[in-house]
Amino acid sequence: MDARMLLVAFLTFTTYAMYHAQRISFSGVASSMTEYAGFSATKLGLMSTGYMFAYAIGQFICGRFADQVRPKRALIWGMLCCALLPILEGLMGANGCGGQGFCYFLWVVVRIIEGLVQATGWTCTVAIMGNWFPQEGRGFIMGLWATNSNAGDIFGLHVSSLLLDKVGWYVILWVLAGFMILWALVNAVFLRGAPPPFSLTWQYEESANSKFSSVDQEISDRAASFSEILCVPGLLQYSFSYMFIKLVNYALFLWFPFYLSEGLGLDRSLSSLMATRFDLGFICGAILAGLLSDVTTHWARMPMRSPVVSGFLLFSLIPMGVMRFSTQPDVIKWAIFCCGILQGGPADALTSAVSVDLGKHPRLQGQRAVSTVAGIIDGTGAVGAAVGQYLVGSLSDIYGWKSVFLFLLICLASAFVLSLLRLFKELAEVRQMRAKEFMDVEPESSDSENSPCETSGQ
Repeated sequence: MDARMLLVAFLTFTTYAMYHAQRISFSGVASSMTEYAGFSATKLGLMSTGYMFAYAIGQFICGRFADQVRPKRALIWGMLCCALLPILEGLMGANGCGGQGFCYFLWVVVRIIEGLVQATGWTCTVAIMGNWFPQEGRGFIMGLWATNSNAGDIFGLHVSSLLLDKVGWYVILWVLAGFMILWALVNAVFLRGAPPPFSLTWQYEESANSKFSSVDQEISDRAASFSEILCVPGLLQYSFSYMFIKLVNYALFLWFPFYLSEGLGLDRSLSSLMATRFDLGFICGAILAGLLSDVTTHWARMPMRSPVVSGFLLFSLIPMGVMRFSTQPDVIKWAIFCCGILQGGPADALTSAVSVDLGKHPRLQGQRAVSTVAGIIDGTGAVGAAVGQYLVGSLSDIYGWKSVFLFLLICLASAFVLSLLRLFKELAEVRQMRAKEFMDVEPESSDSENSPCETSGQ
């Protein structure tokens, strides 16, 4: 692997880890905001809901913006904006602007704007990675790279825990904003959004095997239109499938510790420890699904990751069903780990490798589109996650936790059905390609077999 490719992978990995660290830091200081700044849990929840809907809308806007101005420029701009807003929040907190009256309205507005600019992180970094790494091996590389969000969560929570008892809660926002500014400057100097045309070996190979090579996107002066992108085969199926997957994942991320402590009566520290198994499984699933999707892509000789997505989703129904019927902690801790593997794999595959594959589809004729595709898939998922939080809370209050797990089972089944539609289509395309290759080879074989007979006859 080229040293420049490793540098790009490291810079973009750390960049999105910074985005997630800043995002998780707000959760880390939430209790202090309640205690010292007059925020109630309801007000914090409303701010988070506004943030999530803004993030969902921002995915569509920022993805399109990145394709128009090129991903690196959009990324630097987004990182600086993401740093300035927590600085503003810290100043508001330091000067006593809390959860009362007009001050609360200002907090809601700032959080909504922050959700919009946070959307620059994923769309831009995925597009840059797609420019640097080839189709062959992309699943494993992107699966490994996509664990950046988990690394960012760990980093952000550690910074918050180290500083929370030593400084004011608002200082933590400033510290992580400082890290973001520093890394934006590093990216401005060292990060390159795309390799020079045909400067890497794999660029020659892909251009030789495709009428419209992925290299064309890097030198193209035109971004694909939104209507052209929506017509890419599989985009809508994958987007709505990811909407259900992200709904389930966020429900487990945010509600599972609460379910263990309130629903099963477990100790809070034990509940948090058991919940980390989902994160661990998520990392393992992302890497495993990426590796397996490379195998199916190599077999099909075309981007084909739907067998892995559909297979993982089908088997994910088993551990989710176990949690629906079992209340034994020893059983649940392994079920949630398996959920992490079987749901994390498809989730990271759809938002990374699949986004790049679709953004470089031959139908787009080399126009820039990866950021927009990543934004559409992740934005649709964010809408599902935002709606899901309300539904999970309502179901648990009205019908109990068993109804919540039944609802999550239905969502996973819906995601599986949508992915299955794409699987059937891709299998049909592979059969057509193989049949065409067979028809092209058969006449040549017949000619070679007849030529000796013709010679002997003469």
